[in-house]
Amino acid sequence: MNYFEFTAFWRKKYKMAMPKWSTTLEKKQLAYLLFLVVLCLFYMARTSFDFSGRQLDMTTMAMERFDERLRINWGSTVLDTMVVEKEHEQLLADIEAHIVAYLYRIPDYSYIAPMETYLKYRPQLLEQFPSAVPLEKGDYAVSSTYGIRTHPISAKRKKHFGIDLAAPLGKPVYASASGTIVAIVYSKKGYGTHIILKHRFGFETLYGHLNKVLVLEGQKVKQHGVIATVGSTGSSTGYHLHYEIRKNKTKIDPRLSLGLKKTIYDDLIELNTTKDGRD
Repeated sequence: MNYFEFTAFWRKKYKMAMPKWSTTLEKKQLAYLLFLVVLCLFYMARTSFDFSGRQLDMTTMAMERFDERLRINWGSTVLDTMVVEKEHEQLLADIEAHIVAYLYRIPDYSYIAPMETYLKYRPQLLEQFPSAVPLEKGDYAVSSTYGIRTHPISAKRKKHFGIDLAAPLGKPVYASASGTIVAIVYSKKGYGTHIILKHRFGFETLYGHLNKVLVLEGQKVKQHGVIATVGSTGSSTGYHLHYEIRKNKTKIDPRLSLGLKKTIYDDLIELNTTKDGRD
């Protein structure tokens, strides 16, 4: 007979019962303990969030300082090009020690600005996270932006977590960055037939309301590779591509990403033209 059975036996035998005040006290103590646990968890979560935010702010400031040094170095008039090139490489090496962690940590594209000069030296990095329009120039028009809108079918005000690019049926849809096809979904509701692509640095992209899917799940694709064609499947009122970007599982506004690669490469072309003396 264990302790609990022994206690129950003697309580029953002598008709003993726990005093009501004792039961009430235990409940109060339990509630108080639970409150303390919740309070501690909240404090730990808040402290962790604040620490993470401070780390990001400090890294952003460091990136801004690197960016300023690169800008100065880029426009250097020092005659000894060997000295300039050596300083270039040292600066880039210093930035590369921080760049990957920074890209994983940033929550959205508003933090990309301090990297723009660096990206002009390392434009290949733009292939690894969403930085291009997923449709051909001239094939589309933005029909709905990210944010609160009146839903075209339900007529209710709700948040639109991507952008809609109106385009003719069958126009090719391109991967906005290199990555892996992690999901292909065929549905008559919501996004309809859609593809989810996983990229580096915590980025994912979603391409919705597709007509035809031209890739396989698990397939690796390059930036600008054709993955599907425009359609109107699911909850749709016309031919268009619904395009989303998710950063660390959170849906963000894709608009700042659309012209990023073009801006960087246009700046590079202009810079090289100037250096060649053709300006």
